[in-house]
Amino acid sequence: MFAQLLVAGTAAGCNDVARFSTKPHEAYCGAITLGSPFREGLSPRVQMRLTLDATRLDGDESPGRLWTFEAATQTRPERRLFDGAELRPIPPLAHDPLSQFEMGDGRERNTLFAVSPSETMAEGMLAFLSLRSDGGVEVRLVRAGSEDPDADEGRRPIFGMFSLVRREGQCGF
Repeated sequence: MFAQLLVAGTAAGCNDVARFSTKPHEAYCGAITLGSPFREGLSPRVQMRLTLDATRLDGDESPGRLWTFEAATQTRPERRLFDGAELRPIPPLAHDPLSQFEMGDGRERNTLFAVSPSETMAEGMLAFLSLRSDGGVEVRLVRAGSEDPDADEGRRPIFGMFSLVRREGQCGF
């Protein structure tokens, strides 16, 4: 009897993240955290959109896609670092304790994925997703990059933290 309850409780806990999945007419939307300790190599104007099938967080298939948008300025054209980039699972993580990392209170689940920028010559990044107890999602983008000041933009270090909330539509971009 105890074993049946344990299995049922475990299954319910695993399926609980399904509530974070977006419907076809929804997306998680938000902007980069403005504080400089939470942002390197990204403009304070960058916004993000995420679609997510949370039931695929532990599988071999992509659980979602990322888009970013930065409006044009007088000195820079509109920029889209990601344009529907797949969150790619990293299979060896399923067998490593890193797949169970904790990031503090208020986060129900944390996962790690590889993601490739739209720019073909840009280096890939890691996307850390945190499903928050308030129903939102945090995404942290990380690329070690080159410390060479002459390195092109697609190879420079990046760190950005985005706080996203579920919205109807496509976040305006």
